Amino acid sequence: MYLILIIVSGIICLLALITTIIIGVRPEDKTYTKTTKKRMILLSLIYVVTFVPALIFTIVYFYIM
Repeated sequence: MYLILIIVSGIICLLALITTIIIGVRPEDKTYTKTTKKRMILLSLIYVVTFVPALIFTIVYFYIM
């Protein structure tokens, strides 16, 4: 049961990451390029802060089991 939830959560996170990158590469807002660097740094920081601990905790969880 937990394995299915973890797999679904991982797929959702990967889809969110891919969508964010696609929006960052091809924005529709004309003024987006003025603050792109700042936004990409912030988004990258958010992903690192959330994905890295989640990945570490998942690996530790499965290692302990």
